[in-house]
This record gives sequence, structure tokens and C-alpha cells, in this order.
Amino acid sequence: MANEGRETVPVAVVDKDQFNEIMARLDKIDEKIEFYSGEKFLRAGKSVGRDLGIHYGLCAGLIIVLAYILFIYAGHWTRVI
Repeated sequence: MANEGRETVPVAVVDKDQFNEIMARLDKIDEKIEFYSGEKFLRAGKSVGRDLGIHYGLCAGLIIVLAYILFIYAGHWTRVI
């Protein structure tokens, strides 16, 4: 009578060996998922790093070319044009 209106949680009894076996299988699955996601993020990081490196290189090259033009041909604009 005291438990009326309360929700009861079902209890399952599992053999300890079966539980350990299932947990070992779940650990293997978890390792595979972590490895896959790590490889995926590693490849994504490499591609982003490559793209950023290309853009930084282009910007640095453009700055060097502009500095060369400004400092070397500073008084001789007729040679540049």
C-alpha cells in the first residue's frame, strides 16, 4: 500500500561473466570509434593546415613583392609602368 503511485524501476540480474564479456566488447567498439574519429579529425586538421599555409604563403609573397617594388623602384616609376 505504501508503494502505490510510485514508479518502480525494473531490476535485471546478469551473470558476472556475461557482464564482463559484454563490457569488453563495448570497450573494443569504443576504441574503434575513437580511432576512427581521431583519424578523421587528423585528416581534417591536415587539410585545414595546408589551406591556411597556402594562403599565408601567398600573402607573404605578395608583401615581399610589393616591398621590393616600393623600395627598389621608389624614385624610378617610369621603369615599373
